[in-house]
Amino acid sequence: MIFLLVALAAGASGYALLRAVGLATGRLPVDVPLAWFTGSAWVGLASFTARGLLGIPSGAATALAVLALPFAAWGAARRLERGRAAGTSWGGNPEGEATARWWPRPAWLFAPMAAWTVAVALGVTLHGLDTPVHTDDAFRIRAFAPILAASGAWNGAARDAMAIAGPVPTYVPSLAWMLGAAVDPVHVSASIVLTFLAMLGLLVALGAERGVPEAGWGAAFAITSMPFFAYHAASTYSDAWLGMFLAAAFAFLVAHGRTAAPADAGRAMLLLVGAALVKREGELLVVPVVAVLVAQVAWGGRPAWGTLRRLGLLAGSYLVAVAARVVAVGPGSAFPFLRAAAERSTAASSSPAGGSAHGAMQAAGPGAGEILLRAIFTDGDLGLLWWVLLASLLLLAPRLRRERLAWPLAALALVLAETAISAIWLYPEFTLNHGTVHRSLLPVSAAAAVWLAALLAAATRPVTAAAPPAPPGRRGAAARRRSRGEPRRRGG
Repeated sequence: MIFLLVALAAGASGYALLRAVGLATGRLPVDVPLAWFTGSAWVGLASFTARGLLGIPSGAATALAVLALPFAAWGAARRLERGRAAGTSWGGNPEGEATARWWPRPAWLFAPMAAWTVAVALGVTLHGLDTPVHTDDAFRIRAFAPILAASGAWNGAARDAMAIAGPVPTYVPSLAWMLGAAVDPVHVSASIVLTFLAMLGLLVALGAERGVPEAGWGAAFAITSMPFFAYHAASTYSDAWLGMFLAAAFAFLVAHGRTAAPADAGRAMLLLVGAALVKREGELLVVPVVAVLVAQVAWGGRPAWGTLRRLGLLAGSYLVAVAARVVAVGPGSAFPFLRAAAERSTAASSSPAGGSAHGAMQAAGPGAGEILLRAIFTDGDLGLLWWVLLASLLLLAPRLRRERLAWPLAALALVLAETAISAIWLYPEFTLNHGTVHRSLLPVSAAAAVWLAALLAAATRPVTAAAPPAPPGRRGAAARRRSRGEPRRRGG
């Protein structure tokens, strides 16, 4: 019971934070799951920063303070912006103008998809709350980092474990233990299950509130149709957890492409910061998505500078977690990917085979690239997702510009390229022994499902249908001036 109460408190804290920063949509079906993601990210960021950077011990007092701070920020924001509606500082909310439509069409196609999605969600919930699944290295439960956080341990081994797991998987499950609940490893699975349900709810509700329920239900169906994703949605590995944050971020990235609403860009950035806090690999995956999001906003012209400043503040909040990690484990251990890249480059220059062990593993079987392609296209863990995506790109390419899906596609391509580089070049030994290749594909596959569903939902509309309103920008402003008969400005 205390876990449920603490989960509600974390969600309420996340909602208060959304209101404080002006990113609440004003629609409860969207705000409730978004609040869980925001609250999880806030609990992880604030708790890890307090322990690692400020030296404040973990415990009940710290946990209560972390949960209460967003409410204080919300109250302060209301005093500073008295009389202003939530979200106006970001340029308003597109939900206020959109016509919600909750029933996807055609019903004969989406009714079975919705039934499947609900059935998988129910199965994941029952299994995840009953008992954690075995991991593939025979441990019953991977709750080491949360247990260490709840116990207040801060020796070298504890700091390393928390840095590897990431602040969200460390502190969200341990929150109830700090507030009086007995240490129960099932809470780790319960935290992942809640995030899984929040992801599905957010995808469906956001699509419905924006008038495209086909995209929301399609994305939810595609994700629940990946057996390995559903498996790890009830396990204690955090790869699926990372995929849930990335899928939610891509939902708002796609929405921002259609509406150019600054608030959608802010929500995407907020979720990307949360994804970076899930595990150490998370920050590497979100870097190209953040770069694409910033470039997309900057492309809109000078009026976007206010949005860019706010996005910078949200992204900059993650630097606090980075500083806490550097203080906790040192610069060398804080950025292991840079060290691995340097070592791989040195090994490649000194030995064409990349080392005797690596060469022996390659001689004994297929190479890392071949194994990665098999994992994407033939092993079945991802269903038909990538086959359908390739076919859709070929058949529906003309719609990419019209539906403004090119920017999210660029972000998806960069994440996939980064995943491939890690699997083939940075850590090929784990791909060759099949240790991480399937799990590493879960985040990018979840993001791909969201993007693909948006493209296929757009394909159901006739080409002559009204396109989404053009985002404001330099070209749009010039076109508006010409339509009003104004003279063209020199130098502009």
